[in-house]
Amino acid sequence: MAVVFGKLRYLAAGMQALKTEPVWYISLLLMGLAGGRGVLGGLAPFACPLALTGTVCCGKLFFPSLIGIFAGIAFRPPVFTDTAIAVDYLVVITAVFAGRKLKKQLEEYWYTAVLLTGVINFGIKYIYLLITGSQIGFLPGLLSESMLAGIFTVPLHYLFSDYKKQKGLFFILVIVLVYCGLGDLRLGPAKIGDIMSRSVLLMAAGGWGSGSAAAAGVLLGMLSGNLAVVLPRTGFFAATGFFSGLLKNWGPAGVILGFFLSVLLFSGSYNRQIDLQEHFLSSLIAVVVYLAAWRYLPFFPNREQQDSCTGEPIHAEVGFAQRSKPGEALCGDSMGIAHLSERRMLLSVSDGMGAGVNAARESRIVVKLIEQLVESGVSPENAAGIVNTALYLRGGEESAATIDAAIIDLNAGHVEFLKVGAPPSYLKRGGAVEVIRSSCWPAGILDEVDAQVLAREIRSGDILIMATDGVTEANFDGKESDDWLYSYLQELPTEEAQLIADLLLKYALKTAGFENRDDMTVLVARFEREQELE
Repeated sequence: MAVVFGKLRYLAAGMQALKTEPVWYISLLLMGLAGGRGVLGGLAPFACPLALTGTVCCGKLFFPSLIGIFAGIAFRPPVFTDTAIAVDYLVVITAVFAGRKLKKQLEEYWYTAVLLTGVINFGIKYIYLLITGSQIGFLPGLLSESMLAGIFTVPLHYLFSDYKKQKGLFFILVIVLVYCGLGDLRLGPAKIGDIMSRSVLLMAAGGWGSGSAAAAGVLLGMLSGNLAVVLPRTGFFAATGFFSGLLKNWGPAGVILGFFLSVLLFSGSYNRQIDLQEHFLSSLIAVVVYLAAWRYLPFFPNREQQDSCTGEPIHAEVGFAQRSKPGEALCGDSMGIAHLSERRMLLSVSDGMGAGVNAARESRIVVKLIEQLVESGVSPENAAGIVNTALYLRGGEESAATIDAAIIDLNAGHVEFLKVGAPPSYLKRGGAVEVIRSSCWPAGILDEVDAQVLAREIRSGDILIMATDGVTEANFDGKESDDWLYSYLQELPTEEAQLIADLLLKYALKTAGFENRDDMTVLVARFEREQELE
């Protein structure tokens, strides 16, 4: 029975992980489908590098993409090398096997992944083509395909190494793969490739204006096909991008208005009814894609300025709750709320090693130093280095403490997280919760600290939660730590900052069996328009 329960727990954990980021899994599935089916100039260079780099960098999380790759290969159009589907499956399976067996080496020496991808693709297909008696003329095409596979390994490896920090690159790569792999498919009379091209024009116009959108239109037109269609498409895309960007300052409504003016202007050049239907349907779907990207992509260019023009400035409401370890007069955690300027603020939490007076002293030093350094204009990374040196010189582990800081720019709708040995923070947006984490030793243990600054966008309605490990690991039983806080935040019953802090501390105590083994601190910030906070 213990084995059965263990399997069920493992399955439940996997389902919970799947629930945490459904967009990531859907995107991976789409990327795999497009990569498996993708053809570039009669060559199929995407499947092998996608399988190898995904296996190395993502492990089991890459499974949805592998399903997509296999499905895409099954429905791929004919390619130059004319290999059987089973051979392409063998290439992907070999890449996955090599990625698992050589994971450490490929992570440490990424350039070996480039060579390995090319060798796997070339070797397996070369042997097959020789056995089947193909003419020697296949060699230039196979060499080109294998070289492209190796080249595509570079951006894929860079992306998958830390996909959460490379969301912009991830989105661009998905667009490229969908355009190459699914562009010839149709939604009714409209081609997916044409829809993607128009969507890109809208995003470029909304993000960077007329000039950039027109340049993007020229590039899209030049890549759209043979010479018979390049010139008219280039003219249409360039003019459409230009008109779409003219009203960029009006926000998405202005971009869409300019786009449809261009669409109507060029509709007179279509002589057949089916072509006109394709023209309008492609444009309508492209607008839907643009609006979805503008609304849901956290890295959409220039949205902070657009948001600031459409409503009241964002303000922050802060609440906190704290409880010391039983038997200790002072809490070893410290926290700070500092206003760096009228519209910039710093939230900081520090957990001193141990408990009681000594821990409280060290954590308080950290909070004060971070506030003074950041307020003086020192970068967060350098501030962490200075604090680490100060604690290290004071006495090693006995003077160690965590650094957990959030530097918030309310005008830009932007926050930078500095985490040194600190537990995860949580950014709640509606029903979705993002976990912000960084692996690093606490300050004061090593002579140098490798601090990372993680940037995120904040919007009206977002809730930021920072806590010490006495809260995040309230149910830690010595064997396994379940992320109870993540699950609780998804169903959070209130939006008031102070009430959230009180509820989290109360629930953490309940989770720990009302016997907290460590100091507990919760700091909550809720971001809303000024009139919504009242």
